[in-house]
Amino acid sequence: MTDPEPIEKIMPRILKQYSERSRGWHIMNTPRGEMLVLSSDSAFQLKLIPLNPFEYTGAGVELPESSETAESIRASPEFGLRPLDESDLHGIINSLTGSSEPGLNIEDIMKRAPQSIEDISPKASHILRGPVLTRPDLGSLSPELLKRQISLDRSAERTFRKRFPERAGMYF
Repeated sequence: MTDPEPIEKIMPRILKQYSERSRGWHIMNTPRGEMLVLSSDSAFQLKLIPLNPFEYTGAGVELPESSETAESIRASPEFGLRPLDESDLHGIINSLTGSSEPGLNIEDIMKRAPQSIEDISPKASHILRGPVLTRPDLGSLSPELLKRQISLDRSAERTFRKRFPERAGMYF
């Protein structure tokens, strides 16, 4: 098993990979801040500790090999960022309200190719993000993930204590 890295080091690598190729991504998370981030050729397991709604700290590790668990997640719908225009929003509203005007199914939007952050037009005022799979805990997927998650929990807590000793005293 590779050693956990602070999330501040591993997240830029994930974002760079997504920017280079926005197809083939799948994400699973838990309410406790555990995440699996999978692309077609790499996988990461993360533990995030929220600092505020826009910032977090934690730890992560790049997974060395593919597993049955990763392959089952990769069989789920593809994660991505998909810009929406005004006609998309009206279509979604019409489909949700049962309007007599033609609606737009979310599945139609999900069939669109995801775009990288750089490719999304600055004019795009709305972006559909997802899907993100959710489960109560990642450790129940496999013993390997559970073992790695325990290590990530410890590493994330150490990182939090080191970077934010005053806050850490309140929570841990």
